[in-house]
Amino acid sequence: MRGGTALSGLLTRVHLAGFARLLVYLRPYWKGMAISVSSGTFHHLFAIAGMALAAYLVGLAATGGGREQIWPFLPVLALLVTLRVIMYFTDMYVAHEVAFRILVEFRIKIYQAVERVAPAYLLNMRSGQLASTLMADTEVLEWFFAHTAGSFLVAVLVSLVTLVMLGLVHWLLPLAVLPWMIVLFSVPFWLRIRADRQGRDTRDKLAEINSEAVDGVQGLREIISFNYEKGFLDRLRLYSDRLGHSLVVYGKRLGFEGAMLNIFSSLAIICVLGLSAYLIVNGRMGYSWLPVAVILSVSIFIPILEISNMARNFGIITAAVDRVYAVMETPETVRDSAAGAPAAVPKAEISFGEVWFRYRNELPDVLKNVSFTVGEGETVALVGHSGAGKTTCINLLQRFWDVQRGRIAIGGIDLRELPLEYLRGLITVVPQDIYLFNASIMENIRLGRPEATAAEVREAARAAYIHEFITGLPDGYDTVAGERGVKMSGGQKQRIAIARALLKNSPILIMDEALSSLDTENERLLQKSIKNLRRGRTTIIVAHRLSTFRDADKLVVLDNGEMVETGTHAELVSKGGYYSSFISSQAAAAS
Repeated sequence: MRGGTALSGLLTRVHLAGFARLLVYLRPYWKGMAISVSSGTFHHLFAIAGMALAAYLVGLAATGGGREQIWPFLPVLALLVTLRVIMYFTDMYVAHEVAFRILVEFRIKIYQAVERVAPAYLLNMRSGQLASTLMADTEVLEWFFAHTAGSFLVAVLVSLVTLVMLGLVHWLLPLAVLPWMIVLFSVPFWLRIRADRQGRDTRDKLAEINSEAVDGVQGLREIISFNYEKGFLDRLRLYSDRLGHSLVVYGKRLGFEGAMLNIFSSLAIICVLGLSAYLIVNGRMGYSWLPVAVILSVSIFIPILEISNMARNFGIITAAVDRVYAVMETPETVRDSAAGAPAAVPKAEISFGEVWFRYRNELPDVLKNVSFTVGEGETVALVGHSGAGKTTCINLLQRFWDVQRGRIAIGGIDLRELPLEYLRGLITVVPQDIYLFNASIMENIRLGRPEATAAEVREAARAAYIHEFITGLPDGYDTVAGERGVKMSGGQKQRIAIARALLKNSPILIMDEALSSLDTENERLLQKSIKNLRRGRTTIIVAHRLSTFRDADKLVVLDNGEMVETGTHAELVSKGGYYSSFISSQAAAAS
């Protein structure tokens, strides 16, 4: 009893404490888990009873038993086999249904966590690493929910019942088996620290190669254009070798633990055989019970070996749990602590008041005492060289981060006093890099307002001057855009983004480099669609091209995170200051 208590304490201290967070997810499914554990227990017990009965019949036949003694047991044997099959099916079905339902919850929670902390979290994680956490690491948790949590209880229950059955053959036999049971349960925890370290290393190496593979797919055009196929394959081979080495190291430890499990279970059976032979020789046990004793001793270790073999992979499971919770428990960059939406829609007027910001404490300030206003219905362009702080301004306006000092307000209300969902409903962004989902064009435009009718989508497309192009496609609005919109040109994708923005119909518009790298015809159509989009909206334009921002109502000129000038294009040119030098350098570069 002391040994069992010590083992229980060991399990609790070592790994079950680490899995406590996972066990919480089983609570809503306790009925399913109860069915799984019960059916799993009966599956093993019916199998053991069937094998023990068959062994007894063999022993009976070997000691001269006749047909009249054996035949009555055959229907019982057939019933045990049938019940075992039914219980096995029930166990597998219910356990995996529970596991897969929980995995759905995990994937949703991980995505919600990423959405909550984006884009700050994504700055430090490659897309392949995130995909590995969302898919591969979450899938590993299936091992725990379907094959570990319930299986541990099954192993304990079946082992105890089988010990009692073995004791019915002779009371000394369980004493020969019990010490080996405790040893077998402890084997996976001998090298626990090494297993955890190796598991983390293996999952990290897998994430690295996933990241490389994603890079290769996303950058395939550049790889081919620059004849970098061999170089990329060399990089992929390097990461593959690292993963392979990590798996080999992990496999060596698995092999050692597996060998120990086989050695100890074999020694246990030898002990039972020796003790049984001693009892038979001394007339304390019938010879016909020898096969039964052997079968029961073997059967005791079947569920224990199953759970022990699974426990050998606790290193990978633990690493997957840590990586999943690292995403789920990442602190949010901004707190949505607003009490509720304002009673009336705030005036679409934007003000930056003495704003200071840096992305991390150890980094320099990106914005330094920036102040400007954008009146309702006014178009303001943020102008400056790359790194001046333009994109940071629009990121702060959407509250992807919060300012360190100063305030940003809409209609005089500090952004921090507005619920995030409400705030982002006030703003529409047309970015430079348009993302189109691998869905129909209708659904891609409807992203702006999911409840919009087909007629409203078409009206938005007409205003964005993209309707004729869409209707010219073989399937019209039902045409699948293709992953990342690969079936369309840059200008066509940007006009679809403008149709989205028109459909959303927010009072504030942000345009981030929306006219970059377009041909003349696409730029002409895009300029017309932008004119429709800007009408009546408060607009902030981020651009480098003079043709994009020269007609803005006001320019805010940024340099190295500071606002150096503000005014109209004509006013700033006549000053002959920083802005004048900026557009002169643009003209020189263009010529």
